[in-house]
Amino acid sequence: MPKIPTFTSTRSITAETASVGSNIQLNVNNTPASALAPVSDFIQKSYIKEKQTEANNKSYKAINEFYEDQKDETGNVIQKGWLTISSEAKQKENPTDASNYFDSEIQKLYNYNKTKNYKNLNNFEKKAIDAKFYATTGMLKTTAIQEARLNMIQENKDIDDDTFVKEAQLLSQMGTIYIEQFKDVMTSRIESNPEYDDGTKKVLIKEYHTKGVEFLAKSMASSKPLQFKQAMKEDKFTDVSAVKLLEFDGIANENIKKQKFETLLSPLDVPFDSDPRDFIVANEEIQNKNFGNNEQLQAIYASLTPQEVVEFKEAYKTKASAIRADRNMNILTAAQVGKVTAAQNTNEIFRDLDKKNGIYNQKLKKLFPDNLLAVEQLTEFSLKVSEGSANQVSNFDKNDDIIKLIINDEINSVYDKFTLPGETESLSVIERAGKQINVADAQYLNTLFEISGEEGFKENHTKFFKFIDMFGLEVAGSSALKSLDTQRDKRLNNFKYAMYNRYITGLQEGHTADELLKPTKGNKKFIGYDFHTYIPNMNDVFKDISISIKKGSEDLPDIPGQKKKTKKELEDELGRTITISEYKELTKGN
Repeated sequence: MPKIPTFTSTRSITAETASVGSNIQLNVNNTPASALAPVSDFIQKSYIKEKQTEANNKSYKAINEFYEDQKDETGNVIQKGWLTISSEAKQKENPTDASNYFDSEIQKLYNYNKTKNYKNLNNFEKKAIDAKFYATTGMLKTTAIQEARLNMIQENKDIDDDTFVKEAQLLSQMGTIYIEQFKDVMTSRIESNPEYDDGTKKVLIKEYHTKGVEFLAKSMASSKPLQFKQAMKEDKFTDVSAVKLLEFDGIANENIKKQKFETLLSPLDVPFDSDPRDFIVANEEIQNKNFGNNEQLQAIYASLTPQEVVEFKEAYKTKASAIRADRNMNILTAAQVGKVTAAQNTNEIFRDLDKKNGIYNQKLKKLFPDNLLAVEQLTEFSLKVSEGSANQVSNFDKNDDIIKLIINDEINSVYDKFTLPGETESLSVIERAGKQINVADAQYLNTLFEISGEEGFKENHTKFFKFIDMFGLEVAGSSALKSLDTQRDKRLNNFKYAMYNRYITGLQEGHTADELLKPTKGNKKFIGYDFHTYIPNMNDVFKDISISIKKGSEDLPDIPGQKKKTKKELEDELGRTITISEYKELTKGN
């Protein structure tokens, strides 16, 4: 038999041999079966633990499906989830409704998921899911019921408040005789609420009683101050604190004073369409403190305290001033309406002039049925238009003076008569046609009346004509030659109308008056960018002067080197039609 070699280690053991820890203990004295029993028990327990862990993991995944709503392919909800059920339960008006709704919907949710997801699960997994489902469901239900209870409490409070508001309104209408019945209604309402304990009921009853009577006292102090004073004397407001009563008493005193002032000043409320002298008389009677010998008013005035007398004087001044302003405004408004209407009707007449070269009397009477003066003036104006004399003259200075009267509201229509500086005879705009202005001037002036009521009219037009006055000095030429320069008025009028059209267009486009009128460097909106083209050539001026002088004298020498103007050129300069003989006379020597 071969000998098995042996090996002897020369090293000693320095540490325990590596091993796997185990709580399995084998008894060597046992049989093999009994000895392996602890191993089997360990394996069994480990298996159960592993299955439980697996079940828990699956349950957490499966439980998530309970939270969200389940929808079909078209997006319709086929099963509500926890979140929706809980939210809807919270909206219920009381805990009972919330509990019943929650239980019903939760059972549907459980059955849906059980049918859908439990088929392929083992018992471990089913039990794990059920445990988590009921635990979460219990917490959500508790929260929902709590919210519903708060809803019920709020609803009770809303009903209490609604009852209070309605009863308080009735109390304010009925007055102090309804105080006790008001208290009974509120007490009954609070006592019938099972959600309130005895302490809460006591506090709420007292609070509602106090607030209701406070509301009555304050409303009486504001609208019925004398009755409030009487009720205070009769101790009708015992539920109200002394501080509040003092506050309401001050309100009552102030309103009594106001009522006295309003009564004393009522004679000033004279209708607008009554005799204007009535307002003047009412003022005098109040100032004299005799109040038209009205004994009642005199007695009220005598009841005023010295301080109230001082305050009454100020109240009188304020009201009298306000009424006077209102009356003036009504007068101005009526005048403005009449001004615009007259201007609009006159514009219709001007439109007919272009079509018919005249005006039909029948149309005049239709447009101005109550204005005989306008009919007479327009009839005469029509004759001037027909004869051709209405366009003979256009005096820039006279136009300028008239415009300033319109801007300052000193005349209200083209039919109002007025005098200008240096005049002794009053004439209207229409009457001045052919004497100082032409038809185009009259139309322009009438347009100013038509727009005179627009916002910013006075300010915008005042600025514009200041611009015309400033730049018109250059366009006018030499002041020494004013009386001899026959083209002066035409140049100035052409300049004015051209600038005005640009100005109005600019305003309509949203630009300001300052942007349009200031000649600052780089201002591309300035309307007078080409005003230098309107400045007269002095050679032309002297030529025109020469022509004018030659009409009265044939001895003056001609200006050499001047080209003879055509008949049309002369007519354009003069602004009227001339005869052949006139043309020959004007161009004699040229």
